[in-house]
Amino acid sequence: MTRSEASLATWAAGDYCDNHGMFVAAITEDCCDNRSAEWGSKMDDKHSNNRNRAIRTALAAVVVAAMIIAAAVALTGIIGGHGERGGQSALVAKEQISSEAKSSVSTSPSASASGASEGDTGGKRASAPELPASYTRQIEESLDAGKLAAENGDGEFAGAELVTQFGPSPSYSTGTYGLRQPNVAHNVENLQIEAGTYQLTVYCIGTGNLTVDYEIGNTAKRGTIRCDDKQVQQTTLSIDSAGNDTTQIVTITPSYGTACVFAYQILRFPR
Repeated sequence: MTRSEASLATWAAGDYCDNHGMFVAAITEDCCDNRSAEWGSKMDDKHSNNRNRAIRTALAAVVVAAMIIAAAVALTGIIGGHGERGGQSALVAKEQISSEAKSSVSTSPSASASGASEGDTGGKRASAPELPASYTRQIEESLDAGKLAAENGDGEFAGAELVTQFGPSPSYSTGTYGLRQPNVAHNVENLQIEAGTYQLTVYCIGTGNLTVDYEIGNTAKRGTIRCDDKQVQQTTLSIDSAGNDTTQIVTITPSYGTACVFAYQILRFPR
């Protein structure tokens, strides 16, 4: 090979190397640029996913908080409802106890079958029983007759004096649902009992039976009376006292289903 040919070959080889190096550098730079762009895109996607995940988490927290608030409101309503019902149940129990206490206390002497005052019955507001007004009138006439006989001292009433008079009173009261509750008369007098014979007379008109208990001191008598709806019926119990007693008790108990008006008088016959 001549020098000229060798120089030409050296130049060609050098040019090839320069061009090849530039090509490789270009490929390397493009590859790096592509990888950088791809990595940047992936980073953007990652940030976007993180933001979306954060938004979903926040929305889920809001939904959970709303559900907790709704559950708390519902629970408060349920507790309030139970409290209100408990209060109503407590109020109903209190009225029933009041009714039972009243049932052991005598009806007011001024009460009548056609105009008895309202009271509590079985935890419900009671109303006047449906009894004929004529019952009250006939009982009042019997009481007046006994009082007049004692004042005039006629026949067997000679020397008698009126001690106590009670009634007319209905034998039952009616609740809200139409249920009947017997009105028990239980009268207790604590006083010095004078010597003499005490005569208790019970009057009734209507239907049913009455049980009568009469006590002075340690002496007790019991009787029954069957009422009639056509005319006044009566029964009499007598107790002697030596003047050392201090308690007098009258209890009148209507049997279940009794519908009548009743009253009583106590006369004392001195010794």
